[in-house]
Amino acid sequence: MNNHKRKGHGRLIPTRPTGVEYRVEYGLDILPEGPQHGRGMRPLRWTKCLVRPASTHRIPDGTYFLHADEGGVFQVKYTGKIWEYLAAA
Repeated sequence: MNNHKRKGHGRLIPTRPTGVEYRVEYGLDILPEGPQHGRGMRPLRWTKCLVRPASTHRIPDGTYFLHADEGGVFQVKYTGKIWEYLAAA
């Protein structure tokens, strides 16, 4: 199974209401969907991704929602120098 890469532009909005949003470029490796065993949800895990500000603004550490211009919403977090998104395994 191959990973599907998704790149584009979007808005990064903090999970806590602040009224701030950042325009960003992103790149995600979308994991292929494996077989579902039993009932319930697939396990979730944090997977590395790429998020870059579209301008010169610095984005502080924290958790965010990435609203992609192409459609879709992803939960991402930034800790130090590493961006990760919450992916279904």
